[in-house]
Amino acid sequence: MTKLEKAAQAVVGRALDIHKDESVLIIADEPFLDLARLLFTAAEKRSRHSHLLQVSQPYISKHALCPAVERLMQEMNVILALTSFSISHTPGRREACRRGARFITMPAITNETFARIADMDFTRIGRLSRKLADILTIAKEIEISAPNGTRLRVGAGSAKGYADTGEVTRPGAFSNMPAGEACMAPESVGTEGELVVVSGMGVQRDDRDPLHLAIREGRCVRISGGDPALRLRRRLAVHGPEARVVAEFGIGTNDAARPSGYALEDEKVLGNIHLALGNNLSFGGTNDVPIHLDAVVYKASVVIDGRRIIDGGRMVLD
Repeated sequence: MTKLEKAAQAVVGRALDIHKDESVLIIADEPFLDLARLLFTAAEKRSRHSHLLQVSQPYISKHALCPAVERLMQEMNVILALTSFSISHTPGRREACRRGARFITMPAITNETFARIADMDFTRIGRLSRKLADILTIAKEIEISAPNGTRLRVGAGSAKGYADTGEVTRPGAFSNMPAGEACMAPESVGTEGELVVVSGMGVQRDDRDPLHLAIREGRCVRISGGDPALRLRRRLAVHGPEARVVAEFGIGTNDAARPSGYALEDEKVLGNIHLALGNNLSFGGTNDVPIHLDAVVYKASVVIDGRRIIDGGRMVLD
């Protein structure tokens, strides 16, 4: 059995625990059909009602699937989406979960990242993610610093912490694979500082300049940094001023994840932290805008209410 096949079995077995009478829908566009077929083969062994649906890429203009596919999702017990652009923060995904579907998204996932799902210790990741989510729930102030120049204070206020453990076994549960994080939707009051980005928000490996974001009262008020800044400003402008709201603060808890330049894995690496702009309805926020862009910070130090949680990218939580 290949590492990719083991990862597919971990998703349908350990993460989703699919049963024989459950309906399963696997959605993919062309670049991810090979991985989708592996998941379909694994799902077929557990469920008598497994389906593989290829979608065309024009849907990506609004980061949403067509209404017919979204209606189909509402009838399913289990859904997996491997698509070029994320549908994690779309109304269709949220409605499917509201109706009880268990949902996993894997936007733009690479074969290397997918393979590492086979190495995940779901029990350990779940324990740490829930512990950090509890800390975020009671937090009042979060201080972040990093060698790249990032200096931020994040207002926590009454925000609730959420744990993405990768265990998607309850009706309505949702996860982004590879899983492993604790996150919250920051308060605008008290969220101030400078964020320097080298992974995520459209930054590419061959970019010479990192992104520099100035954050004031929970909003990104200035973006600088050559070509990456120009691309980001254009992407945000399409969706109006609410796209610049600081939507999320999260801490990675997955010790099987590796820094890869792929933001959805980088943010889950144990000890990495990330912030996002845009939509945060999925974890207790109120900002409803059709975009969510993550920025990963390496080797950060994090202090929550005077207690050091991460030191230079190393988890030091008791």
